[in-house]
Amino acid sequence: MQTKKREGSRNERGQLLTLLNGWDPAGLLSSGGARDAYTHSVDDLLSLLARTNNKSEVAAFLEEQIREQFDATPRDAGQFAAKAITWYKLLPEE
Repeated sequence: MQTKKREGSRNERGQLLTLLNGWDPAGLLSSGGARDAYTHSVDDLLSLLARTNNKSEVAAFLEEQIREQFDATPRDAGQFAAKAITWYKLLPEE
C-alpha cells in the first residue's frame, strides 16, 4: 500500500538517521563508531517506506542492508520496522 508520494526532506533524513542510530543494528555506535555510520541506508529506507507499510518487507530490507554493509545480523528488525513505519505515517504529507 502506498502511503505518500514525496522525496524525503533533509529534516526527515535526519530524523530517520536518529532512529537508526538509536537502534544501532550493527552495534557500531555502542563500540564508538561514527554517528553517520548508517547514513547510506536512509534514502533507500525512506524510498521503501514511501512504497509500503508492510512490516515484514521493511524488516527483510533492513536485515539485508545491515548484513551486506556491515556483515552483522541486526537484532529486532521487525520491531524497528514497525517503529519506522509508524514514524513515516506520522510525517505531514506534502
